[in-house]
Amino acid sequence: MKNHNFLISIIRSGYIGFIIFVFIILLTFLFFSLSLLNYLPKRQFDKNSSLLSSSTMKTVSFSSNKILPYTQQSVYAKITNENIYIYSQPICSDFYKIFYIPRSYFVLLLDNANDAQNLFYKAKYLDTIGYIKKNEVQPVIGTPDLPFAQATFKVFSAHGLELRNSPNLLSEELIMVPFLADGLTFYGKISGETMIPGLGNVWYYCKYISKTNDYYYGYLYSGLCCDLSSIPENEESLSEFFGEVFPKETGTLPVDNEIKLSNELKIVIIICASLPCLFIIYLLFKPTKLIIDNGKNQKKKIKRLKKSDYYEYDD
Repeated sequence: MKNHNFLISIIRSGYIGFIIFVFIILLTFLFFSLSLLNYLPKRQFDKNSSLLSSSTMKTVSFSSNKILPYTQQSVYAKITNENIYIYSQPICSDFYKIFYIPRSYFVLLLDNANDAQNLFYKAKYLDTIGYIKKNEVQPVIGTPDLPFAQATFKVFSAHGLELRNSPNLLSEELIMVPFLADGLTFYGKISGETMIPGLGNVWYYCKYISKTNDYYYGYLYSGLCCDLSSIPENEESLSEFFGEVFPKETGTLPVDNEIKLSNELKIVIIICASLPCLFIIYLLFKPTKLIIDNGKNQKKKIKRLKKSDYYEYDD
């Protein structure tokens, strides 16, 4: 039994250096392979590039049948008509309209809305993010100096005025805006329920900052508001862009021509590749159960010699 255990220890001690060496070589190979992945060039498309919102992309043009703008971080689109709405969802329904944007001002285009019919952009106006119809705006080249209208107003209701989450009297009341509260940020208008006959059905979408410095966004009935700032027409003239602003295949290359993997993904790959090695090491070094026949389960026979007190155990 001692000889058998000694033989096993010799075998194991002979393998341990080899296994550690193989494991180190495998990890080195994995790190080297992952570093090489960062220098593989991306696939290049044979399509015209267009306006991009990422500053890390270069424009690569293959023909001159489009007006191709220079690379810029922001893509703006101008509101050229009246009653152009920003929506809370990329759905053509009055229910999802938030407000209409003053004509001649701009929205910041963020991306395609990825709606089924490809009708909407995801866009931003002031600090409101929503969706706007593609056929109702004109993308431009460059950045306007004053893209959004700057206007404020005050509440002129003796008992205060309820800020609601929809332009109707049955909607949820968010907060009571006190009488003569001023400095409310004006975003746009929308038609809703008539609160007082003769004062119309227009509501203001606005931002109200409470005394505790909390921000509230909602609708106030315009008939009980006053001193709305004058909103002049934005006369900035920027070159129009023709083509797809956010094509599905951009036809662009990264600046450094590399595909970057996140650190988390690298760690996951290394762990997954190392698990088989750890399993093999476990199989080589797990304790081995030795079956030793010590004769415990055998029934010993006792021989007794005639005319003697001497006994022999028969194994």
